[in-house]
Amino acid sequence: MSEKNSKEELEWPTKDYVEKKLRNYFRNDTLRLKKLGIKPAAAKGDNYASVMSRLSVEYTIKDSKDVQAASFLLKTTFAAEDPATMLLTDYGVYTREMDIYEQVLPHLAKMVREELKDSRKLFAATVNVDRQRDSIIFEDLSQEQYKVACRLNKLDLEHTHLVLDKLAEFHAAAAVLAERQPGIFDNNYDRGFFNKHVRGYESTMRNLLMALSRSLEFNKDLKERYQAKIDRLVDNIMDYGERSTSHNPGDFLTLAHGDIWTTNVMFQYDDEGHPINAILIDFQFSVWNSPAIDLHYFFSTSIDDNLRWKHQPELVQFYYHKLVESLKKLKYSRHIPSLFEFHLQFQARAFYAVFSSLIFEPCMLYNGVEEASIAQGMSDSESGIRFRDSVYAADHIREKMVLALPFLDQLGLLDEM
Repeated sequence: MSEKNSKEELEWPTKDYVEKKLRNYFRNDTLRLKKLGIKPAAAKGDNYASVMSRLSVEYTIKDSKDVQAASFLLKTTFAAEDPATMLLTDYGVYTREMDIYEQVLPHLAKMVREELKDSRKLFAATVNVDRQRDSIIFEDLSQEQYKVACRLNKLDLEHTHLVLDKLAEFHAAAAVLAERQPGIFDNNYDRGFFNKHVRGYESTMRNLLMALSRSLEFNKDLKERYQAKIDRLVDNIMDYGERSTSHNPGDFLTLAHGDIWTTNVMFQYDDEGHPINAILIDFQFSVWNSPAIDLHYFFSTSIDDNLRWKHQPELVQFYYHKLVESLKKLKYSRHIPSLFEFHLQFQARAFYAVFSSLIFEPCMLYNGVEEASIAQGMSDSESGIRFRDSVYAADHIREKMVLALPFLDQLGLLDEM
């Protein structure tokens, strides 16, 4: 690489680059970029799989002297030498998300708007997909007062219903898109966290489960009841996970978001503080599978504990009716499962609640001082071990385990499968 190219890479994205992309987006070659500011758009612990930056721009159009201001979000990969880059590349996440923003989301947004008659936004509009740089620029909905809920807090019933409503539209539209465009989800949509092709997350999941097991030494009751089960799970986590994502005859299948938790949803509020819309973001782990995996993942990571432990059947029913209503409006031609059939499908994917509750949620709620990253989850270094032990040493996580372990155990999800 030449010295000039190296300098360009360090300075990327340049004003010229962003100006060109905005000209294409606004379809106006007279746009002139006057100012470009770049700063991180995600707080510590909010994103383990990509780098998010906010682009603040000032520009003019035609001969107007009026300067317009706007902001956009830029999503890029980690540096090439980051261990997470190779892991995530093996899962095909960067290519998949670019495909989704470029080839899928525009169709789904149009179906929801025109056929479901829902004028609310479902996604952020795509400004540019750059496959050479593995990057995506999309509109910054914070300009429309959309906000990401605090990952350390849990969503109440009002927020939960809104997310389930939008998920049902997303799932229904994707299922119908697969009918209208056969093969659109055939390539690279079979590599979620668990799949038959790659096990890149195995070391991270095993390491975190071992840290959980060590943490049980400080609670005699939990140690006696669950430590042996967690230790057995260490050696079986990937096998059980793969089984939980296998397709069964008669399953309703669609494009599942795959990573639906608090930080991957943005809310818009009315003047009284009530949520009026929710949009979905971050489609790196989207996968062709049962929508039940999204429900388990969402319930296990993002909703109020009272809802999570006591009201899941009601929430499944709420989602189901929204899904069926949307499928019928979109004229879905295949079998629509009954509520009973869908509950069976939900139960068959229940292992998703295990890794979501015991591995992912503790990391999502981490607010300690150690570096939080995929690399730390994979590493056998002292800092990696310190990070993982500190995840489960937090009082709020120990309190979670007092509820999560019995809940999962009562469903037989900690036994041999």
